[in-house]
Amino acid sequence: MELLPSNRRPDNSGALIPTDPRAVAIRQQYGELPDFCNKFGLTAQRHCAKNVEKAIRNGVPVFASIVRTYGEDGVAGLIGIHITDAILRMGEDREVDEYDVDFIAHAICESERFRLLSMASILRFFHLLKCGEFDIYGKVTPRKILEAFRKYAIDQQAKENRIAYEIEKEKKAQADEEARRNAISWEDWATSQGIDPKIGLHGWMAQKFKEAREARIPKKTIAEQFVEWTTRLIQILSFIDDYMKSKNKE
Repeated sequence: MELLPSNRRPDNSGALIPTDPRAVAIRQQYGELPDFCNKFGLTAQRHCAKNVEKAIRNGVPVFASIVRTYGEDGVAGLIGIHITDAILRMGEDREVDEYDVDFIAHAICESERFRLLSMASILRFFHLLKCGEFDIYGKVTPRKILEAFRKYAIDQQAKENRIAYEIEKEKKAQADEEARRNAISWEDWATSQGIDPKIGLHGWMAQKFKEAREARIPKKTIAEQFVEWTTRLIQILSFIDDYMKSKNKE
């Protein structure tokens, strides 16, 4: 039986957001929509299922970026092929309904539940579906497949989050190690900056703090200084005059 793509007209232009840097990067890596479909076709399912972590580490885009880059209808056509193949492998040859396939494919593309999964995890679901990993009995319906996908997505997203966390930990450890290797001593740095190393780091910081504090104090003009000194002189003369008067009274 012929595999049934989405019954909507695919957006083969793949140009929903041609100027978006992420879309440009995805097209540069995977090509236009036909090339992308070839790379993530049926033959890629098993490989993706076994190498999700490797795919994430290699930067395979999340599903939402794929949909935004190639268009919902175009990606739904590819997903429809995977759905049809899975249904056929599940022994429902005569029960394939192209409208059901189209509905499932677009529901997957539109859902917020699946948008952050990597494309490798999306294909892994269809591989597991064909292998009987989900309890789907009787007639295969859109509801049964979507319910299985939702349950799968919750668990798979948690796994991807753990992988992303480990990747960030590794990157931070590498950055810390690189910083440690490139670090220089206080003496070498101070000498390169023309600072006397003998004052020590704390002494230098205290000096810089003092300079910064003094710099924040507004400087007085000559006129303001003249008034200040004149006032002080008058206060001194007044004090002397009062003192002399008190002495004369004695």
